[in-house]
Amino acid sequence: MRRSNIATLVYLLVVFASGAVVGGFANRLYMAKTVTATVSAQPPSRTEIRKRYLQEMRGRLHLTDAQVTQLQQIMDATGQRMREMHKTIDDEHARNVIAMLDDTQKGEYAKMRAEREKHKQDPAKK
Repeated sequence: MRRSNIATLVYLLVVFASGAVVGGFANRLYMAKTVTATVSAQPPSRTEIRKRYLQEMRGRLHLTDAQVTQLQQIMDATGQRMREMHKTIDDEHARNVIAMLDDTQKGEYAKMRAEREKHKQDPAKK
């Protein structure tokens, strides 16, 4: 009887130890992948996106050089329209917010918008 109790205890200790070892390796593997994913999760710039898009269009559609030039002009025009539309929406938003504020709040809101505009223009902050 004594021998089976000791054997059971040894088996339990072996199972516990092996679980701890496997758990440690799994945690290390998970953390390594999480850190790698976090570091490389920076979104691509607009220039990179444009370059990839042009490469894909050229490669999959077999565009001629003239067609690539036309596509670039289309992309430039579309980008300009998007910027104009964004500005229009932003201006409308500001007008609606200003309409609901009292005079002291309007002054502070004007300061906030000026700070945001300055922040957008500062290339060191990006």
